[in-house]
Amino acid sequence: MMRLGRSGSDDEARPAHTGGFLRGGGAGRDIGLSVAAHALLFGLFALSFTFGSVTDQARPGTEQAVQAVAVDEAEVEAAIEALEDQQQAAQRERQEELERLEAEREAEAERLAAEREAAQAAEEARRQAEAEAQRQREAAEQARREAEAAEQARREAEAQAQREAEEQARREAEEQARREAEEEARREAEEQARREAEEQAQREAEEQARREAEERARREAEAQARAEAEAQARRVAEARGTFDAAIRQKVERAWNRPAGIPEGLSCVVAVRLGPGGTVLSAQVVRSSGNAAFDRSAETAVRRADPLPMPDEPALAAPYRQGVELIFAPDE
Repeated sequence: MMRLGRSGSDDEARPAHTGGFLRGGGAGRDIGLSVAAHALLFGLFALSFTFGSVTDQARPGTEQAVQAVAVDEAEVEAAIEALEDQQQAAQRERQEELERLEAEREAEAERLAAEREAAQAAEEARRQAEAEAQRQREAAEQARREAEAAEQARREAEAQAQREAEEQARREAEEQARREAEEEARREAEEQARREAEEQAQREAEEQARREAEERARREAEAQARAEAEAQARRVAEARGTFDAAIRQKVERAWNRPAGIPEGLSCVVAVRLGPGGTVLSAQVVRSSGNAAFDRSAETAVRRADPLPMPDEPALAAPYRQGVELIFAPDE
């Protein structure tokens, strides 16, 4: 392809250069012939004038002088016709040369176009062949992966079946051993039952007494636990009431009523506290319907930081997780 491209470029450049040269040469020949014709005509006229003058001076009005002038004019016309014929022949030759070069240029362009089309077709065929080969390789790879996956699935299924069979055999063996042990124990129990009837009755009585004692202890423990839980709940409730009231008081003292806020508004603020009563978050979860009042409530909570908080972890846990406080400063 590179060789053809260079050849085409050289061939296309060469006719253009040659045509230009021929055109320039043809114009030069035309100018030269024209100049030569005028020079010849001027020379003949000069010669005729000189000859006519001498003849007239020698023999004015003679027939020889008229004939000389006529002969000179005929020669001039013949020379002019010859020059014109030469010019026309040169023009035809130049036109034929141009037409031949144009035909050669068109033929070369057609040849190059045919070569380009053939190269493009070959390149397209090569790309299609490569794409088909790639598709075949991908299909083969896909088939290989599918075969490997099928083989892997088969091996896993066989392994799973083997494991299940071994597990089933193990369970059956364990069940058989259990049944045999139970049967042996049953026989031994029957043999012992006859000899140990009285002892068995005594053991059953003792076992009944032990179960009754354990049941009483369990009920007592449950009652004790309920009592402790209720006491703890009361302590938590009392602490919540005390600390919630203290928190509300401190927040209300830190609150600044916004201008134009009507009285009697209330909202619920979710508060989460950190160690020492540090305010970690404060957000209105039930609005009063007045955005300025809600913002002032959140601001009052943050301004009252730190807030009262129990020191005991069990009592402080609700405040760490987050509690909801009713903010109603006008009540």
